[in-house]
Amino acid sequence: MKLIAHRGGRGFGTDNTLEAMERAAASGVRMIETDVRRTQDGELVVCHDGTIWGRIVSRTDYEELKRLDPDRPLLSEVLERLAGWVTFNIEVKEAPVREVGEMLEAYNIEHETLVTSFNRTFLDELKSIFPKARAGYLYRMSYRHERKLQNAVEAGAEIVLPHFNSIDKELVEQAHDLGLEVYAWTVNNEHDLVRLTDWGVDGVVTDRYLEFKEFMEGVRLAFQ
Repeated sequence: MKLIAHRGGRGFGTDNTLEAMERAAASGVRMIETDVRRTQDGELVVCHDGTIWGRIVSRTDYEELKRLDPDRPLLSEVLERLAGWVTFNIEVKEAPVREVGEMLEAYNIEHETLVTSFNRTFLDELKSIFPKARAGYLYRMSYRHERKLQNAVEAGAEIVLPHFNSIDKELVEQAHDLGLEVYAWTVNNEHDLVRLTDWGVDGVVTDRYLEFKEFMEGVRLAFQ
């Protein structure tokens, strides 16, 4: 089971800040999920929400966003400090495929970074331009999950990332039969973690990375 720290190391500091990610990495976190948007002046900024203090990220220059939120880093700043130290799950909220892919190529991490999106069209374009990129198809609801799995396959994704409440054993088996790994988000309860592990889920995005790591190690030792 792969553990992934949610929102740029939530629990280690303010979400999606360089300080939190560095603390997470120094504490032993090995994979960090973070979010990317493009500003009006073309910068790729690490940001979950579409607005910062009432300003729409895509319609605001980065310097203005930085004035409003001084801890808001660029993706390039995060990669400059942490690429090669941890791996990333980058959820692209709103940014051009080519700019994201070229950024990963510039830091030589395109093969190890998981790029995820709720947008099937984005994933189609990603695999068309950067066929060696690792792609993940995000979705929330469990209805029509067969179609969602097929969307992932058709887009060339390697991983599906449903909300954890949308997952059952049958879905995991069907995904694996199609050659897809299954990552669940956002899992913060030990009971859910055990259930998902029993079903063969391959990874979880969590706000409790270190606690889950310790819990899993304890379970492993108990069965040795």
